Amino acid sequence: MILDILFVVLFILCAVIALILVVYFLVRHRLKFDPADKDFKKIVIYGDVRSSYKMHNHIADMIKKENPDMVLFTGDIASNSHNFLHYLIFSIIENKLWKKCEYYPIRGNHESEIHHYQIFLDLPHNKTYYSFDRMGMHFIVLDVVDESLHTELITWLKQDLEQNKTKNISVGLHYPLFTSGKYYPYHAPYLLELFEAYNVIFVFSAHVHSYERSVYKGTNYIVTAGGGAPLYPATIENKYKVCRVNEHHYCVMTRNDNDEYTIKVIDKNGNKIDEVTSSKAGMIAGNLCADI
Repeated sequence: MILDILFVVLFILCAVIALILVVYFLVRHRLKFDPADKDFKKIVIYGDVRSSYKMHNHIADMIKKENPDMVLFTGDIASNSHNFLHYLIFSIIENKLWKKCEYYPIRGNHESEIHHYQIFLDLPHNKTYYSFDRMGMHFIVLDVVDESLHTELITWLKQDLEQNKTKNISVGLHYPLFTSGKYYPYHAPYLLELFEAYNVIFVFSAHVHSYERSVYKGTNYIVTAGGGAPLYPATIENKYKVCRVNEHHYCVMTRNDNDEYTIKVIDKNGNKIDEVTSSKAGMIAGNLCADI
């Protein structure tokens, strides 16, 4: 009798494991990476979903309706980077996006344990930092999770910026260089100098769960961390802030015929909460929104 029960338990356990593996292979991220430019019409940027599945799924559904050509995810997939099921549920939700468009991840601090990140996501050249061109924009993705900018990354970044200095440039990294809290900004003055020197148009980040846009020496520094994770109030002063809205949201990037790029920010109810247009020559227009 006991052996029969053990056999049934073992059978059920094996069936559950088999089902999980089938789901994993069906929903995991796949990417055929080509860094050469593609004439895309719409790019969505968002992040910080963590394990808030209901809101995450709602935002993902809204993004799907946008029908973007590409999604840039600004980091923080799971509440626990060691938890396989957190990644699996994230992949089940995000699959509706990455099966229809290109999808590029930025490593967040909740991906500190790299193993699950690598088995669930196809990374360009199997690296957590990389660059590519889309919609006439050169995108640079940085990995700053370990906080210190190691020599290899800095050397690569300088070379990449120099090789692409005539292009429109945007950068993505998880930790924000400007923020009103709850965490202090990522202290990297060397990055600020590089971004100014190479006329970077947009710098996208996450980590502080809210929407915030700061302007520093002509570059728009955008915190887009409203993909579902619990929202954070402002706790510190940011003298470069022009807009902060404490709402779940996503950002939409488009390009006009004058080689100008517009970012529209849409909240969970479909309302536009910020809009800015900029180019390599400088900011064209930007709304000054009130804190909510």
